[in-house]
Amino acid sequence: MTREQIKSAVARKEPFVLRMADGREYSVPHPDYISIPPMGSSVIVWDDTGHYFVLPLLTMTGLQSSVSGGSNPGE
Repeated sequence: MTREQIKSAVARKEPFVLRMADGREYSVPHPDYISIPPMGSSVIVWDDTGHYFVLPLLTMTGLQSSVSGGSNPGE
């Protein structure tokens, strides 16, 4: 993943999920839940309990929209 791809997802102001190489997923329900530093190779994602996770871009394998209400092909 690149910083630009994540910035683009944040700019859409729709929920999304970041997928990591170890299989973990981190939900970003709103732009307030993610911080993208101007320089660097990681992002910070917060959860609803106030905990945060520093996620290296190099270990991100994908980004998936989590907008509900639409049909999902293949399901």
